[in-house]
Amino acid sequence: MPMKKVIPSVAWKGCALLLLLLMELACHFSQAQPAKHEEGQATKSDSLAGKKFSVTEQPNFSYAQFPRQRAVYLFGERLPFEDDEVFERFEREYIYNINDRAQMIMYIKRAGRFFPYIEQRLRADSIPDDFKYLAVAESRLMDLRSPAGAAGIWQLMPAVAQSYGLIVNSTIDERYNLEKATTAAICYLKDAYKKFGNWIMVAAAYNMGMFGAKDEQDYQAEKDYFNLYLNRETARYVFRIAAIKEIMENKDYYGFGDVVPYKPLETKAVEVKKEIPNLALWAKQQGTSLKMVKYLNPWIRGRSVHAPPAKTKSFTILIPKDANPLPEIDSYTYAMDKENAENKAKGFYIVREGDTLESIANQCGLEVSELRVLNKLKDGETIRVGQQLRIAP
Repeated sequence: MPMKKVIPSVAWKGCALLLLLLMELACHFSQAQPAKHEEGQATKSDSLAGKKFSVTEQPNFSYAQFPRQRAVYLFGERLPFEDDEVFERFEREYIYNINDRAQMIMYIKRAGRFFPYIEQRLRADSIPDDFKYLAVAESRLMDLRSPAGAAGIWQLMPAVAQSYGLIVNSTIDERYNLEKATTAAICYLKDAYKKFGNWIMVAAAYNMGMFGAKDEQDYQAEKDYFNLYLNRETARYVFRIAAIKEIMENKDYYGFGDVVPYKPLETKAVEVKKEIPNLALWAKQQGTSLKMVKYLNPWIRGRSVHAPPAKTKSFTILIPKDANPLPEIDSYTYAMDKENAENKAKGFYIVREGDTLESIANQCGLEVSELRVLNKLKDGETIRVGQQLRIAP
């Protein structure tokens, strides 16, 4: 029987080591070779050289600090960053806003819709253009209502709005009317400037009220906003506006270059000189829908529009530009008893069987959260038949 040839184990180990060495060298060589490009073709890093940073790319700014040497101006006045406390207040608002990317994207998108009108109005009244950023800080350019009762893009309180001629009741709230609310806001800003003579103090007064701002100036014997000791909200307020301006005005640099702003809506105006008892029917007759009428006219809070006041003699309702009036449509009366219709006109609602906060809010043109705030209802708290609810500020 022939004998098998035996290869020593040492030889096997040597071969294995040699093979591993060759594999390692080959791997190292392939990684070390530069990528080949055709003549004149840029590398990936080269192609980014002259490119705007987008929300998905590596930024060339810091999320964690603001460069102190960079000058920031608001209402034409430079923020005094040589004061540590002032710089830190601004940097705090910068950090909060630059790190809230989704919110900042929505600011820029909505600005495309509302800034053209606001800019035009500010310019016509010789108000600094930067006040458009005050509207962003106030409401995020949304028709919001605050727990304190301020409402609309300019966040006007009921008494302030009414003092400048706006209607504020359960069916009509002109704080949500962009044109009329902007007029009231501009009047307030001009009145405040007469009192303070400084636009930064005007912004502070917009937040805490003219009386409150003047009282602090007098008590502290200090006119300069940056040297005043104020409540926490007003102490942050001007810096929030400045930080929002810094980012939105330099959106390409801060990585928002690819955000596409919304366009202004194309509408046409319809003058209404009498009551509209059924808004949905009226909308159909104009060739549009209740949804679009409410979307374009958030100041209409209910399902009807009362007769215009004698002073104005008419309401202006916006409808889509391409809407065309339709032939007569059969009317429909909502399930709403006469007593509650009269109560709604007075600013309250009597809960009936089957009512929910959602159904009442829908009838009265409110959000459920607004209804809870108006009636101090806690989350989870239910309503009962016969309960009287406030539906107006």
